[in-house]
Amino acid sequence: MKFALSIVPLAAIFFTTSLAAPVKRDVDPALVPEFGHPAGLNPTGTGDCDGITNAAGQVVKIPCACPPDRNSFLKSLNANVNAGRAVNNPSVAVSFPTDNSKASQLTRMQAAIVTLQNLNGSGKGCPAASTTFLAQQKAIQDGTASPPTVPSPPTAPAPAPAPAPSVPAPSAGGVDPALVPEFGHPSGLNPTGTGDCDGITNAAGQVVKIPCACPPDRNAFIQSLSANVAAGKAINNPSVAVSFPTDDSKASQLTRMQAAIVTLQNLNGPGKGCPAASTTFLAQQKAIQDETAPAPAPVPAQPSPEPAPAAGGVDPALVPDLGHPSGLNPTGTGDCDGITNDAGKVVKVPCSCPPDRATFINALNVNVAAGRAVNNPSVSVSFPTDNSNASKAARIVASLVTLQNLNGPGVGCPAASTTLSAQLKAVQ
Repeated sequence: MKFALSIVPLAAIFFTTSLAAPVKRDVDPALVPEFGHPAGLNPTGTGDCDGITNAAGQVVKIPCACPPDRNSFLKSLNANVNAGRAVNNPSVAVSFPTDNSKASQLTRMQAAIVTLQNLNGSGKGCPAASTTFLAQQKAIQDGTASPPTVPSPPTAPAPAPAPAPSVPAPSAGGVDPALVPEFGHPSGLNPTGTGDCDGITNAAGQVVKIPCACPPDRNAFIQSLSANVAAGKAINNPSVAVSFPTDDSKASQLTRMQAAIVTLQNLNGPGKGCPAASTTFLAQQKAIQDETAPAPAPVPAQPSPEPAPAAGGVDPALVPDLGHPSGLNPTGTGDCDGITNDAGKVVKVPCSCPPDRATFINALNVNVAAGRAVNNPSVSVSFPTDNSNASKAARIVASLVTLQNLNGPGVGCPAASTTLSAQLKAVQ
């Protein structure tokens, strides 16, 4: 009997202890604020990159590795929340309430800021200026905006975004994509909310309004162009002839450009498509006509097309268009015209920039496979494939990092040789 009595309390102790042990659960990612700013933006080559623009209108310099990878950040946040304090700075309490009250939203934001700033030790992490956390915090405090990442049902995780549909490659026998001119302008730029977005700036200096869906997806456009070329006419407007010669003569370059314009403007029916002002086609056409620049269409130096990216590489359909031709209006000193900046001035860029698209995609593949810029290893690179704005921004940042580090740390092509920065702004 004594033996039996000694066992029962021990079992009870184990049972009671198991009941009392706290159940640790990870935070709901849907309640964790988005960083709102990409890592690795405009690297200086010294480890610094662009952070947010502060209240004085100045871009704050931050470590290129900031903000961190979101999954790594969530792991650190989970550890801090489960510990009830910043693990790397134990004097700072951390909690993460899940309701939708203003106080709870602010507490979650503070938990995110504390985690960010103490990632690698006490006060050793990423600055708040590598994110929009402080702006989000102020918006909650002022009641001027809803917290960006809190869903209506407070505890329900956000549904996974629908994966971006993989656009099939042009059918066998279609036109050589390397000979198809780049659109030179992104879709969805500065939407008004009425279906209109910004197109190109016209000769009068005015931004032309265009449908936000224009220009179309490049692969879908190439499919339509291939169909028109195969038919010898615009399928949706049969009275208009279409041809696509492949030599490098001025006449052939102009014919290819005209085929692209006709296809663009008749995508969905006679005269029902996208306006030319959703692209730089007319400017490219004029440059060929005036012989003021090499044909903007990316005509390869070799007649044979560039090799396709290696198996397992990024989906070319998800790689943003560079949006600007190389070799535009050469000065004779190695400089050519890049994009027009916010002050209305044309930025000078090396005439070899941007690089050939196939070469660029090959470099991007290498960086994505390595998880970092191979030529600047301190800068991480990721290429998510879903259709969320955050993933679109990450893909554009991966492109910018690859562009700017093509030949070494900070040695590559400037962002101003492309429209990538404008595309990034459009999805942020």
